[in-house]
Amino acid sequence: MATSPDLSSTPIEIDDSPEAVFQFMLEQGWSDGLPVIPPTTDRVRAMLDYAQRDASELIGYINPDAGSATVEKIAVNAVMAGCLPEYMPVLIAAVKAITEPEFNIHGLQTTTNPVSPLLIINGPVRDLIGLNSGRGTLGPGYRANATIGRAIRLLLLNVGGAKPWSTDMSVHGSPGKYVSCMGENEEDSVWDALHVERGYSAAQSTVTVVGAQGLSNCLTFYKEPESFLTMIASAMADISHNNYLLAAGNPLVILTPGHASIFEENGYSKQRVKEELFELCKVPLERFPKETSVITYEDGFAMDGDRVCPCQSADDIIVVVSGGPEPYHVLYSGNFGDTTAVTALVELP
Repeated sequence: MATSPDLSSTPIEIDDSPEAVFQFMLEQGWSDGLPVIPPTTDRVRAMLDYAQRDASELIGYINPDAGSATVEKIAVNAVMAGCLPEYMPVLIAAVKAITEPEFNIHGLQTTTNPVSPLLIINGPVRDLIGLNSGRGTLGPGYRANATIGRAIRLLLLNVGGAKPWSTDMSVHGSPGKYVSCMGENEEDSVWDALHVERGYSAAQSTVTVVGAQGLSNCLTFYKEPESFLTMIASAMADISHNNYLLAAGNPLVILTPGHASIFEENGYSKQRVKEELFELCKVPLERFPKETSVITYEDGFAMDGDRVCPCQSADDIIVVVSGGPEPYHVLYSGNFGDTTAVTALVELP
């Protein structure tokens, strides 16, 4: 990387072969284990030029190191991840969201739980950057989804300091720690989009971050809303999830446009779906082990009589519509529990 008067990054001269760059990044601990694109001055400058933000502008501090996520550092890691300059406003919004205190990035970065920020992108910016909100939205094949998600992981490593084995203490890890970025399929949904539900206009673009600890697929080969709810609740009512044990967090349900249409045709609003799931997921206290946990989770249970609730209220459940049209599969993500989903506005230049 060459020097530039308004960039603070230290220039490093190395062999420009892909193999040498890859090996150097691995040795420095700057890679997620995959090859990266060298963040040369010209490439970083292109990111900054598109964003029209000062390189030294501080967006937030990423724990546990309380590293300063400046626009320049976001740009550097975006280049390494393979992002285009047009992705910078989304990345800046994502960093704003994950560094809000209620998201608890410190907890996510250091826990033994395999949790990772999952990004849900809403609004017109999805088309602007070519983000996949339809079939395969959380799968491979789309540069925006893959590289935005990866850039956040590199920022968590390189700015936040969450290094595996030393700070990131996740027992098993998770593929979600590489890439977790999706769009909501607003065009094919009969319901208000997530960002509208959270107080933004449909014309605005946002990033919502959720502390997701993994994804469970629910096979929903049925035709009735009640059958859908039964199958989804079956996945949600896992008493080993942090949502139950900590009585907090935002359980995430990802429906297809087909599910939303069937629900709506049968008089189920999105809010009603949340309320029905909340009731179906209340679990008898007797199902939990009688042994007192070393973390004494029991003191913090959200109770309704003698039943344990999956979170504090139905409003804590997040329902989004994404993926292909068929009502065949629902994705469910329990989450870290000690975290709250945060939405940040994408400010386009």
